[in-house]
Amino acid sequence: MLGDVAVELHLPPDIAATLHNQPQAEGTDEEALRVALAIGLFAQQAITLAKAAALAGMSRLEFGALLRRVGFHAYEYTETEYRQDLQFGAASRL
Repeated sequence: MLGDVAVELHLPPDIAATLHNQPQAEGTDEEALRVALAIGLFAQQAITLAKAAALAGMSRLEFGALLRRVGFHAYEYTETEYRQDLQFGAASRL
């Protein structure tokens, strides 16, 4: 397996300051950037929840909680699945 790939990124000062001041930006600027990248890639469905959590340096549970705090859903749960679950729950109580 290959090691990490180093990427140098130059940001305008105002963007760097915004990144640094994000509520989820605990730790270094690199850690804050990893979290932001993980959220963005997960939101685009480019990486899985597990990979996004690893990139952010968190467990899946921690990353899912972070996603909820910033307004994203960690898990897709459609209206159809919800109705099926309701039907299953009603049937199992009979």
